[in-house]
Amino acid sequence: MGVTLIRIKKAALAALLILTIHVVMATELKTAQTQVTINDNGFYSSIKVAGQEILGAGAYPMLSAAKGDQIILPRALEVQGKRFVLTMEDGQKIELRVEQNPQAITYEITQISDDYRLVVFGPLKVSLHEVVGEIVGVAQHGDIAFGMQSLHIKTNGGIPEEYAAAYSEKFAYTGPDTELSVASIPFHNLAAVDAQDGTVFQLSSRDRQILEYRNVQQVERSLTLPITGPDARIVGSKIALFGDLRTSILNRIGRVEVEQGLPHPIIAGEWDKESRAAMGSYLISNFSEDDFDFVLDKASIAGFKNVYHTDPFETWGHFQWKPGFVKGGDEGVKALVDRAKARGIHVGVHTLTNFLTTNDPYVTPVPSKKLLKQGELTLTHPLDATQTEIEIMHSDLFDVPLTLNAMQIGDELITFGKVTHSGDRIKLTECTRGAFGTKKAAHAQASTLYKLWDYPYKTLFPDLELQDEFAHRLAEIFNKTGLKQISFDGLEGSMYTGHDYYATARFITEYYRTLNDKVDLINDASRLDHYLWHIHTRMNWGEPWGEEMRKGQVENRIKNQDFFRRNLFPRMLGWFLVRLAERKFEATTLEDLEWALSESAGFDSGYAMSINMRTLKNHGQIDQLLEAMKNWDELRFAQAFSPEQMERLKDPETEWHLQKLDATNFLLYPLHISTRYRCDLAEMQPGQPGGADWSWYSPYESTYALRLKVEGEGAIANPSFTTTRGVVKIEATIEANQYLLLDHDGNATVTDQNYRVLHRPNVHGKAALAEGSSSIAFACDAVDDSTPEVVVRYITRGTAEKIVNR
Repeated sequence: MGVTLIRIKKAALAALLILTIHVVMATELKTAQTQVTINDNGFYSSIKVAGQEILGAGAYPMLSAAKGDQIILPRALEVQGKRFVLTMEDGQKIELRVEQNPQAITYEITQISDDYRLVVFGPLKVSLHEVVGEIVGVAQHGDIAFGMQSLHIKTNGGIPEEYAAAYSEKFAYTGPDTELSVASIPFHNLAAVDAQDGTVFQLSSRDRQILEYRNVQQVERSLTLPITGPDARIVGSKIALFGDLRTSILNRIGRVEVEQGLPHPIIAGEWDKESRAAMGSYLISNFSEDDFDFVLDKASIAGFKNVYHTDPFETWGHFQWKPGFVKGGDEGVKALVDRAKARGIHVGVHTLTNFLTTNDPYVTPVPSKKLLKQGELTLTHPLDATQTEIEIMHSDLFDVPLTLNAMQIGDELITFGKVTHSGDRIKLTECTRGAFGTKKAAHAQASTLYKLWDYPYKTLFPDLELQDEFAHRLAEIFNKTGLKQISFDGLEGSMYTGHDYYATARFITEYYRTLNDKVDLINDASRLDHYLWHIHTRMNWGEPWGEEMRKGQVENRIKNQDFFRRNLFPRMLGWFLVRLAERKFEATTLEDLEWALSESAGFDSGYAMSINMRTLKNHGQIDQLLEAMKNWDELRFAQAFSPEQMERLKDPETEWHLQKLDATNFLLYPLHISTRYRCDLAEMQPGQPGGADWSWYSPYESTYALRLKVEGEGAIANPSFTTTRGVVKIEATIEANQYLLLDHDGNATVTDQNYRVLHRPNVHGKAALAEGSSSIAFACDAVDDSTPEVVVRYITRGTAEKIVNR
């Protein structure tokens, strides 16, 4: 019995010792508000934020790797101070440097086999999912939040497409794609995925040392060149983990940026993600140096601090200025910037990132060897300098049609017209030799013929190295001129290189790090990715062309606001267009504009107002429109609207008018704007007075304003409107394409189709409507037996609410 007891005690002691060893070998990492525990297999066993456990159900590694088609997980972890060595399932080791900093826990890969083509930090699932910031990499729930962010441009949000399905299956998660006004982002490209029962974080780094053929823009085997330098290897990839109270998480990210040396832009003395100036509205126009002071005058009326030129460059690549914009090159632009600066206004410009125009010196007369190539083509015969039919071996590169159909061979560019397939051969006909001003030449059969990437804007693209030169030239422009705003439209063009989000991050980072002065600089773009969240001030896009203001991408604009909110990003509504009358549209009205401005106030979002020079000079109410922009934006910036008012303002089905009483007091009126009522005088019997009977509705007992337009041919005179509340008659003749405007105070104006005042007629009586439905009798005199059509809209307003700008 004694021997047996001793043996039992020894066995229990051994079991206890094993348990103790396992407990000791579990590694605990801490930073402010966050505690992470990793077991001796290299998997998370606990994550706590503010004392609350948030680790999701399942098994999630510190990192995983891909080799061929296999996903390789860790099986053991050895910790020696900050040196963490993961032994993987295949026996190879990955070494990390792990640090517990005041603001974040960081992992950096210090050693890894080149056999691994991909490393994923995690995936890691947490239980938080009330609000998932899919791009910024932050999940919020209750009163806490947790984030995982890349600290280097080669560590990207998401997982490359070729590995996405395998990861989704192995770790049993999917999520919704992100739908924006400019793009749909598949869930595997998101830094944080809303998995419904939690959030899955997925950051990855890819080995980029070897030449590859990757699926790019539906071309299944697009040539993807290796990159050089330290970014080519996975070594150096680095991430941060951090948590905080939900109310403090944005500020925490700012402190992580400073601690880890990430970009930390400052606007108006504050970090741009917390500065209200980041949501400043601005004027877009096509001004030149000759009318620049006029544009500054108009911007001042609107209270805008930024004016932005929509199309300043003659070429993209070298970014040479259009002579119609400025004649002195960089120095001429600097002179404009200095003139604006003296008036407290900054100047910005638009570009299409890495899109390359065919008139740029990178293309003509001697094309760069670094034009972006889809792949190689094989000639079946030598070329003389004049052949316009070229035969090549079969290539799948022609399965996806392009626009320019450009090829490069030596120092010659060639375009083709038609493609004919015959067995294993392809014939290219209607070829243009020496295209884009390059030199025609003869070429041996063994010469390499490249098919180039292009875009429907009839532009080419640079490879990554030439792209760096684009970025450096843009930075040079800003350093020389003092410009303070740029929009990187078409940023996705960088991804044609085959290097996904690394390429977009590289372009912007090369530009940003080369700048001398980053203070008060606004970088906006049409899209956002994980690393660039730190550099971009905001996203601001909206295609207002070809739509009425109330219809131009309304759903997408509103959808974007929720995206910005989830991703802790400054909010913008996009571009709006103020127009003159044209074939399909009437000139922009104050009511049109105030619809957009009320949306801006409701969402507390900035906007861009696109007004070309012709409109600025010829719209009869332009100063009134600009003053309305100033009034609404002043109150928005001062946060003068109550939360309840903002909820009502953001409803796109509502209409509002803001009236300024004095510097601090305003009245906010709800409006009812009717549909269009028509009276066709051609339908009147001979000798019958012109007129119509209508039923009008108003939710308010109110005076009414009128917008009467005469269409067709001829004119009308002395229109009158009779309601149960009175009769109003205007002594005026209104001709075709003219308006009669009657305001709520009973003042009338006759204008042309662009609201330029022609005369102010006398008004008799009072225009008033009862609440509910009313019968309306409209009458007018025809002039010279003409038979135009009269189009009428009325506007009533409800009880005003007082707004104070304190």
